[in-house]
Amino acid sequence: MKTWKRYLTAWSRHHRSGGFGIHSPFAFNFVRTVLREPTPFYAYNGISQLVNTIKANTTRRKRREMDLLGEREAKLLFRVTNFFNPRNILQMGASTGVESVAMLAVRRDSRLYLFDPQIEQNVLAVKVLQTQLDRVECYDNEQVAVDDFMKADSDGAMALVNVPIDEDLIHRLLDAGTVLVMRRLNYDEAMRNLFYSCCNHMMTGQTYTNGKIAILNPSPKLQREDFTLWL
Repeated sequence: MKTWKRYLTAWSRHHRSGGFGIHSPFAFNFVRTVLREPTPFYAYNGISQLVNTIKANTTRRKRREMDLLGEREAKLLFRVTNFFNPRNILQMGASTGVESVAMLAVRRDSRLYLFDPQIEQNVLAVKVLQTQLDRVECYDNEQVAVDDFMKADSDGAMALVNVPIDEDLIHRLLDAGTVLVMRRLNYDEAMRNLFYSCCNHMMTGQTYTNGKIAILNPSPKLQREDFTLWL
């Protein structure tokens, strides 16, 4: 969602974020107790310290260039991961590694399948992920990353998409029931188009977005609905 559209929909998004007008019991619970949950979680201190340390050692311009995940968004990502509790997590694009740390903090036995062909040049991400390397599989080919992720035994699966990937691959993930979190919708037109493609592809399930980040749950148990919220 472009900036001017986000301003135009601000009131309706804020109203919906309180649960008003949401008739689905699952969606109401998800919005109120996950997306808008005010209670602190055990992992919050670690996430805050990591984000603040990076901010203290970089300029605003550098943080924008390297796509540093904000503290609020990192905690949101943790809550979403905590709710779905996936054993296997796919991440497309390493960014700064903050996302990976937030997701891996949910459970000790989770594994991360990380696609990023430039990971060796990403000094910050490598440093941030150093303590988690025994739980991370790195890939320079998105097809192989998705294949290995989908072959893994799992009691739940989730994928974070930081960069545009092949449309057929992301549709394949949705068809397998993978919960998707997509970022940078407000900055990257390719990401917005990929999100719209996913919305059109989903026959069941729900999506939640504020125009910057989106959560897509393709569960066949849910009626097809889209929610625009204030996150």
